[in-house]
Amino acid sequence: MGPIVIPFELKATFLRELDEGLKKARSAFEALRVTADDPVALDEISRFFHRIAGTAHSVEFPTLGRVGMLCESLADFLKECDGAHRGKALELFADGLAAVEELLDEHRASSAERRAPAPLNAQKILREPTLSRVLVIDDDPFSAKLVDTCLRAAGFVSASCSEPEQALEIVESELPDLVILDVVMPGVDGFELCRRIRKNPALAFTPIIFVTRKGDVEGRVRGLEVGGNDYIAKPFDPQELVARVRSHLQRLAALQDMAIRDGLTRCFNHKYFKLRVEQELARSRRYHAPFCIALADADHFKFVNDTYGHQAGDAALGRLANLVVAGVRGSDVVARYFGEQFGLLLIESGLKEATLVTDRLRARIASELFTLPEPSDGSPAPSVPMTVSIGVTEVQATDTVESLLQRAGAALAEAKSAGRNTVRTATG
Repeated sequence: MGPIVIPFELKATFLRELDEGLKKARSAFEALRVTADDPVALDEISRFFHRIAGTAHSVEFPTLGRVGMLCESLADFLKECDGAHRGKALELFADGLAAVEELLDEHRASSAERRAPAPLNAQKILREPTLSRVLVIDDDPFSAKLVDTCLRAAGFVSASCSEPEQALEIVESELPDLVILDVVMPGVDGFELCRRIRKNPALAFTPIIFVTRKGDVEGRVRGLEVGGNDYIAKPFDPQELVARVRSHLQRLAALQDMAIRDGLTRCFNHKYFKLRVEQELARSRRYHAPFCIALADADHFKFVNDTYGHQAGDAALGRLANLVVAGVRGSDVVARYFGEQFGLLLIESGLKEATLVTDRLRARIASELFTLPEPSDGSPAPSVPMTVSIGVTEVQATDTVESLLQRAGAALAEAKSAGRNTVRTATG
């Protein structure tokens, strides 16, 4: 992956918001000159430089970022000490505000000569498309937008929220794959929000990455204690941010895959199959889209296990699963439904089409010889034929998941009774 380019539009937004923030910071500075211990004015100064410290470096203004870090630390120090150092502090704040003013003056002077490039083509930015959804929560809209832009540039589906009080509701309704959470926020800070997120069972394994101030070891430790998975320090490096996000999402995908896959065949498991049938049933009711389900059962599979052993039976079952998966479309769902029985969800297929597909699958399996593992006595690896019986049914308007599966099961039983190696259908 190449370097992530910070768009011109994002730098322009940073400068515009910096200009607006500077006006409030100057008012706070004037208030401190009148009343050196004014807590409201000191908080305003601290917030202003906090935003600069967290974002300036990431939009390629590293010197300003260091100024922000120094002035923010000074403001935090003044909140805890007596008034003896306030006079000198005001001089340093004045220097910090002057540095911001100089940067803005420089860009105002050159703005007439600089033309913004053409709007970015989102398709060109996406380097590694993914369906992973990331939610960025930060009370500072620009900081949230900065992280959001970096993630989108790397190919993630990202969104941001700058209202901490509403963030939990958004997280619980959207169920993002990963959350990036700022620590310092008014009302509900990042630690409390993380605790609340972890109380929801559906979000128990959702990765949470905290954004902390550089050198804030206490904040990092506390973040891990309340359920965070990782942290990144402000000002962050875009490459590091993307690498951490991708690492956690890959780990999450592996866990999710383990939860819905059968360990032997790598097909989906029984629980996931029923869930997908339920989802497809709801979609069918809404859009009147047809679909079919089929149950395919290996004939005389007990013979393979009893004759050649369970290791041979597992190998045959794995080969059978591969043939079933290869015999349907990529959009269809194949699951190990029970033992040597497979469930097939044939999306947007009517009964006639589903019957043709499953009968072709039946014939393909019957034409194969299944090579089994070599016996322990060193004799040649045996090859055995295998057939399947299949029951198929199409969804009806009044169906439930249970009625669909019962009808497919009845059709499968009929196929077994008819001599096996055949396909039978059942209508509602």
